[in-house]
Amino acid sequence: MISEQAIRSHLKHEKLNIRIFDVIDSTNSEAKRMARKGADCFVPTLLVAKEQTAGRGRMGRSFVSRRDGGIFMTLLYIANAPLESAVSITTAAAAVVAQEIESVTGRDMKIKWVNDIYDGQGKVCGILAETASVGGKLAVIVGIGINTGTPDFPEELKGVASSIGELDGQEGLLIAKITDGLLACAERPNDRSYMTAYRERFMLTDKSVDLIVGGERTGSGRVVGVDDSGGLLLLLDGQNDVTVIRSGEVSVREKKTK
Repeated sequence: MISEQAIRSHLKHEKLNIRIFDVIDSTNSEAKRMARKGADCFVPTLLVAKEQTAGRGRMGRSFVSRRDGGIFMTLLYIANAPLESAVSITTAAAAVVAQEIESVTGRDMKIKWVNDIYDGQGKVCGILAETASVGGKLAVIVGIGINTGTPDFPEELKGVASSIGELDGQEGLLIAKITDGLLACAERPNDRSYMTAYRERFMLTDKSVDLIVGGERTGSGRVVGVDDSGGLLLLLDGQNDVTVIRSGEVSVREKKTK
C-alpha cells in the first residue's frame, strides 16, 4: 500500500513535502497548479496518486492510470541552475528510474530515447518532464508512471505495454529510491555521471529509426548514441555528419524481409 509513512521510512531526503491522492486528474497537472500559485514550491514536493483520471504522457498523449495498476508520481522542485535542456532532466530521470526498478525488482531494464523504460516484453514506464515559472525561479516537474501488477491494458496497448509485476508492498521503497535519486541529480545539475547508467541501458544504438517531430516524420537515419546532455546522436540518411537531436521522438524501423 502506498502511504506517506511507507515512503518516508525509506527516504534519505528529509526536507520533502508529500501529498497522496486517492484519485486525481494528473499529478503533473496538480504540480503545475501548485507552481502557478507559488505554494510550497521552494521545498521539494512529491505527489503520488493511487489513480489518475487524465494521466498525461509526452506529445499530448494520455497515460493509462487505473487504480492499483501502477505507480503514478510527480516530483516538483526549484532548479538550482539555469536549465540547459529539458532533455537532460528526462535523461537523468530515465537513468534513475531504470536503476531503481532494477534494484527493487532484480529485473533488467532498457531505455528508449528519450523517456521510455522497457523490459523484455514492452514499455513499463513513461516519464514527462515539464517546467513552470515561480517567482522568477524555474520549477521543474518530473512525472513518472510505472505499470505494476497485472494491468488490464486497453486493446491498443496490448503487445506494446508491459509491467514490472507485483511489488509485494515495496511501492513505498521504490518511490523513495526514485525520489532520492532525482533530488540527488537536482542538487548536482552539472554532474553527468548518470549518463553511464543511461548508456549501459540504451537500446537504440545502431538501430535504424524514423525521426518524428510534431507527429510528422521529418527524417530517418541510424542511431550512433547519446551525448552527455541526453541529445540523440543520429546519422541521417544521405549525410556524413552526425546530427544531435534534442526534441521529438524516434520510431524504430522494422527490417524489410526479402
